[in-house]
Amino acid sequence: MGIVKLAELIKEEAPDALRPASLQEYRGRVVALDASVAIYQFRTAMPEIINRHGQNISSLQGLFFRTLHLLQNGLKPLFVFDGKPPQLKQPVLAKRDAVSGSRRGAAGPPRRDSETLLTLLGVPYIQAPAEAEATCAALVKSGHAWCAATEDMDALPFGAVRLLRHLGLTKSRLEEISLPIVLQKLGMTQEQFVDLCILLGCDYCRKVRGLGRKKALKLLQLHGSIEEVLRNTSRKSHPVPDGWCLEETRRLFLQPEVTDPTQLVLEWKEPDEEGLVNFLAHKKHMKESRVRGRLKRWRDTRQKLSEARESKAKGRPRKAAKTMKDFFPVQKRPNKAPTRPPARKKQKLSETAPGI
Repeated sequence: MGIVKLAELIKEEAPDALRPASLQEYRGRVVALDASVAIYQFRTAMPEIINRHGQNISSLQGLFFRTLHLLQNGLKPLFVFDGKPPQLKQPVLAKRDAVSGSRRGAAGPPRRDSETLLTLLGVPYIQAPAEAEATCAALVKSGHAWCAATEDMDALPFGAVRLLRHLGLTKSRLEEISLPIVLQKLGMTQEQFVDLCILLGCDYCRKVRGLGRKKALKLLQLHGSIEEVLRNTSRKSHPVPDGWCLEETRRLFLQPEVTDPTQLVLEWKEPDEEGLVNFLAHKKHMKESRVRGRLKRWRDTRQKLSEARESKAKGRPRKAAKTMKDFFPVQKRPNKAPTRPPARKKQKLSETAPGI
């Protein structure tokens, strides 16, 4: 679920925090991806591909194609897997599993298959101790990643400075959200923003009834905290749910359990092409021609980019060495027209000489 209607609220109240983006902008950047969200997208959006052993390999194929696409465009993907979910999230997870189970009969790939695939692609991954979005946010805040890439808006209350959305949706335009601009436009601190997300509705506690996104924002801007909002509103109109876990939810957002970024050693390696063919085509029974064809396209694109960079470097004109004239330019005097001495007047002779 993420944060209910938070994306709509930002578009309405802080549109300057949103901007369209392109993959080329993130060339050479580390992008922290929520692995669970990505794999869930493949499960629900892609048609089932059942191999000869009865395994649904659509998610594995999707992860292979998407990761190569990111590498092909020069990004450095860093996948973060969920750890143990907080106890407060269990009711939401139970409902989610019931819905997804009724929609799809086959589950996603085993975790070890995803890890094997990423290792063969030369892409690092992290096991988060709890929520993957929290560790993604910690990576961005510490400077170990440029942005967090996920469809869940939870990354913002967790403190992700930049959130990249629609990364894996080919028909949707990439969108980057700036958390500092969101806070500036809403006139809130990070703590107040977390309170706003709780009022809107999140995965960890039920929301207060009767508070839509606009009203919740207005009341929080006016009173500054959830406690003050509740003191100044009617209990009949806005009843607090029984057993409401406000403090625990705040703590989960503001002090989450995350992987320590300073202890990480991240390295991106060359994909093991034959290893990928062996794993995907021979063990998981994907079409070998598709695997090799996609690897060839990645290789050809990388070669073209490398040649373009070399060509650009060779063709760049060299700057001439500076001379003394560059530091002390010689100023030429303006040319003046040469002056001639005034011509002497000729004395007129009389027509008859004197004395004649």
